[in-house]
Amino acid sequence: MLPEGRGVANLKGPYKELIEFTGEIIAGVSARGPNGEGYLLIEKGTPAVAQYNENGTDLRGNDAIIFFREQPHLEYTVSSYTESELRTVITHSIRNKWLVDYASLPDEDETALSEDEKLDRILRQPGVIAVSSFYEGFPVNSRGNGDFEHVAAIAEDLLRAGAKISDDLEIGLLEQIILETPEGKCILAPFGDLFLVVLTSTGANLGLIRLAIKGVQ
Repeated sequence: MLPEGRGVANLKGPYKELIEFTGEIIAGVSARGPNGEGYLLIEKGTPAVAQYNENGTDLRGNDAIIFFREQPHLEYTVSSYTESELRTVITHSIRNKWLVDYASLPDEDETALSEDEKLDRILRQPGVIAVSSFYEGFPVNSRGNGDFEHVAAIAEDLLRAGAKISDDLEIGLLEQIILETPEGKCILAPFGDLFLVVLTSTGANLGLIRLAIKGVQ
């Protein structure tokens, strides 16, 4: 059971404003959005604990912080904690793997990431085997294990078929394709002027991977 603390404020806005607001206090924060809710512990402007459940996908630690950064606004209820309450939260968070490894968090300004760093970020998601950017059926940059020339050629065929189907059905421009079989998943998504193809094992967390893709597009 997390401590309630002393109520300080109710906020609605981007994560960056929450961090600025909590710059001088130890804050326990309940977060709510249209599709989920979560929790943050912020020690004088530095996130120490984070968790968010979005549509059944449970994000913890750094993955949750990346999610918070990407939201245009969420509703936050901020409480201040004593040192004793802080220790209670840390103990709870170690057990639930909510701790944030702040030193390994990527830069908040995603536009500063190189293409290599963006592909590496997707490859780090659990279950991802390979990721490649491609154009007109040819691989441009790739990470992981795979015959990327073959993968890019097949991905191009799938992309063109998907675009024709979405056009025939009059359901708008194609944004993403997910092909799932008992042995794995294949995801196609726009990536700047290129497209991404991501190959995963069967047990990969699709929610986390889609969030990672969204974060680098």
